[in-house]
Amino acid sequence: MDIREFSDDFFSIGKISILNRTTNNDRYDYNFRNNFDCRSIVSETENPVLLHIGAIEDYAGIETYLEENGMKLLIHEAEHLRCSTIEKWYPYLKEKTPFTIVYDELPPIDELLKDFSFPVFIKGNRQTNRHKKSQCIIEDAEAYERLCLEWKKDPVLHWQKVAVREYVPLLTVDDVSFPDQVPISYEFRFFYFEGKCMGYGPYWYMGHTYTMLPEDIAPALELADWAAERLRVSFPAIDLAKTASGEWIIIEVNDAQESGFVGLNLIPLWKNTIDAMQERNWIPAEELFPEGTVIMGREPLAGVELQDME
Repeated sequence: MDIREFSDDFFSIGKISILNRTTNNDRYDYNFRNNFDCRSIVSETENPVLLHIGAIEDYAGIETYLEENGMKLLIHEAEHLRCSTIEKWYPYLKEKTPFTIVYDELPPIDELLKDFSFPVFIKGNRQTNRHKKSQCIIEDAEAYERLCLEWKKDPVLHWQKVAVREYVPLLTVDDVSFPDQVPISYEFRFFYFEGKCMGYGPYWYMGHTYTMLPEDIAPALELADWAAERLRVSFPAIDLAKTASGEWIIIEVNDAQESGFVGLNLIPLWKNTIDAMQERNWIPAEELFPEGTVIMGREPLAGVELQDME
């Protein structure tokens, strides 16, 4: 592996280093050099390394490569998986997100209907394929059979585990502009660093424009704060939406290193984040305990769930 295989720029901003790659996606790319005092890195750095290279195919490989060259990632692989795959983040947040089961592959319909009834929402363990409605909102058995055929051929979905979710109608902003896509809902993306909100904005940047109503700010932030505290992930992107019945729920969690910044204002978002990264407070468990360390308690703690103990 060569660093040039997965990035086209490497620089430090104060106490943080960034491996960057231009993806030609204007909802993700950001010109750090035009907005910060960036110092190019020629070979290696003692700073923790943030990845800003788009979707990361081989996270473990990149982490191993950097470690072999005397460097370390800001976000270890365990943290990355905990916020980028629904099977990892769902146990922490299940009280505030639709009921979900993750299968290795699309189950037979009889097995599916043991735990769900139509309609259901289906996505990959990591992502959907551009929110295509026919692959997400499955209305009946016939639509499910079509999905089973499409899934095997789809370049984005076929390699992923399958997350089947209870379908919860959301407050809709625009359901006509893009008829082949899931309806644009009243949904927002929140970026956090070490448990503090760095910024938030509308998840959907196409169709009818919308902003968060003043009366929704406090309850939405309360839920986002709760999710960030439960996850204990350094740099997550947390997506929230309001249901048709008026309740705020968690829709999705992602590694913010990979996440598009959708309807957010990038300049204050990145300023807040880079400033916060200069004063890191959390110490990843991977830096304290060698791989394979077993931590044992003398006796169970009454009323404390496994996720809380972790």
